[in-house]
Amino acid sequence: MKFIDKLFGKKKAENPSLKLKIDELPQFISDESEIEFNELKPFILNKYKEINYSIGAIPEVIDSLLTAEVVESANKRVEKVGDANKDNIVNNLRSIIEKVVTPKDTSLQSTFEFCIIAKSTLKTVHENTHRSQLYIKAIYPEESQKIIAALSSLEDPVDELLVALRDKKARMDSFDKFSEEIENYNRMRKQILESQTKVEHFESRISSMKKDVHDAKNKLDELENSREFERAKELEVEISTLKEQLSDVDHNIQRLFSPLSKVFSRMEKQDKSEICVLSPEHRQILEKITHDPASALEHDLDSFFAEVKPRIEDGSLGLKDQMCEKVLQQLDKLQSSEALASLRDQRKEYSLQLESAMNELNGLSVYGDKEELVKQISRDEHMLKTTENDLIMEKKHFDTLTEECQLLRSGLSLEIKGLFEKDIEIEY
Repeated sequence: MKFIDKLFGKKKAENPSLKLKIDELPQFISDESEIEFNELKPFILNKYKEINYSIGAIPEVIDSLLTAEVVESANKRVEKVGDANKDNIVNNLRSIIEKVVTPKDTSLQSTFEFCIIAKSTLKTVHENTHRSQLYIKAIYPEESQKIIAALSSLEDPVDELLVALRDKKARMDSFDKFSEEIENYNRMRKQILESQTKVEHFESRISSMKKDVHDAKNKLDELENSREFERAKELEVEISTLKEQLSDVDHNIQRLFSPLSKVFSRMEKQDKSEICVLSPEHRQILEKITHDPASALEHDLDSFFAEVKPRIEDGSLGLKDQMCEKVLQQLDKLQSSEALASLRDQRKEYSLQLESAMNELNGLSVYGDKEELVKQISRDEHMLKTTENDLIMEKKHFDTLTEECQLLRSGLSLEIKGLFEKDIEIEY
């Protein structure tokens, strides 16, 4: 063990000053690792030699045990049991020869794995042969000492090698961990660059989208201030006025026919029950007067009224005398006055004007253009808001990465000095 301490004991640090770029660190660590491990190779080869020598001596121990004579003082019962335990020990010693095989290379990993297998095999042999050794010691004392010596001569170099490897492996693991941290830093640096690119991309898109929204709003303002748009609003007012005028005309027509509603209702019932069937033309007029009096003005009402009046007068509609008088007066008013004709002319004039105004309005594209611009502005503003939120999130991500990267830098700078006991400055 003194030899190991001498070989691997800490050397007095010389603290040389050294500057290394971050990209140079992986190779530097690899070189340092190789230098330190190369110092261990002669020791490993020497221990392999000792282990192989000890394993090479086991067959002789086995042969000696198999041919050994029982001590004279042993009784027959112990001798019989001893033979069975002899076979157990022999089988376990042979398992050592089979399993404890030194590797061809002297790498840290291979050597460490070999030591673990060797220790496990020897532990299993001890557990499997503990009781057998007691019997062998009683009837084959000399062979028992040889077995103990053989196992001890194998365990000692394995233990010495494992102790040295554990210290060195811990050192190598520190190197590996530091290398992983360098990879983490480089990966984080790449992520920072990617995040910065995204931030710049979002800022460029936002600038472009703001310009698109501004241009679209200017177009909308120009459109709403154009003569064509003003004309469209004028036409809307005109159309609304004409519709009101038409509604007033229709209402006045309805008022002229409403006093005769009972007459028309009974005529309709008698026509359906075939008590007094109307001609197809008069049936159509009656239906329009009942549901849409204004549309009835398109027909010749004189012939229709000529059929209605006799049926009122002869009482076939079942009206009372007082009611008959009123409806006859109203019917005469409709036939003699110019009210219906005037209303019909007014309605026709308003309808023509309304049709003309609507055709002109439909021929204008300003409202459709305005609708498209409004939709476009809405879509662009929504996308702008989404992109601004994306930018906020990406900036937070960028700041987080930058902060973590700075902490990692500080950690690397401190760790490398402790790892190599040198004044090493990392240039980022």
